[in-house]
Amino acid sequence: MTKPPRSAGEVARSFFSYGSPRILALQLVGALVVRVFLDRPSLGDAIVLGAVAVYWPLQEWVLHRFVLHARPIRLGSFVWETGAARSHRRHHEDPMDPKATVLHVWTIVALVPLHLVFWMAVAPTRAIACTGIAALGAAALAYEWIHFSTHTAYRPRTRWFREVKRRHLAHHYRDPSRWFAFAVPAVDDWLGTGDPRMRR
Repeated sequence: MTKPPRSAGEVARSFFSYGSPRILALQLVGALVVRVFLDRPSLGDAIVLGAVAVYWPLQEWVLHRFVLHARPIRLGSFVWETGAARSHRRHHEDPMDPKATVLHVWTIVALVPLHLVFWMAVAPTRAIACTGIAALGAAALAYEWIHFSTHTAYRPRTRWFREVKRRHLAHHYRDPSRWFAFAVPAVDDWLGTGDPRMRR
């Protein structure tokens, strides 16, 4: 049996051995390189960065709570469950399986083009679209990295990361109906899915 990665370097090597983090990293680097050759930073870029900063932790909670933990639909003997919920259930069955902690590569392959089309459609300029692609891509990659690291033997160095890991492992091992937030653990406290005894 392979020992779980313990150091930051071991975690990084294991993390980037999977396809989805590599695709997300390529998208991020590509968007940043293109952005450098477009217009100077503007207020529009700041607005996009602020919007992504507010949106990301809230959508983490919503997707985790209502999509990944969606109950199967039962009609008599017929049972239907989304692929996302089924995959997440397998993750809960074996939380330390690294393959179950990263998004499936085909999920990323499907979402990246939609992500690009979305920003090209809503952004007023190509420069701001690139900022949006980079910001949301960076958030997705950071989430994947933090989630992956949380399910290893790595001991976080920062107080924030320790709190993320403490709450997320409590979600897995104590109560899967609580602690759906990730990047901003306090979202659970704000939305009523935290536990006052876990607060510091």
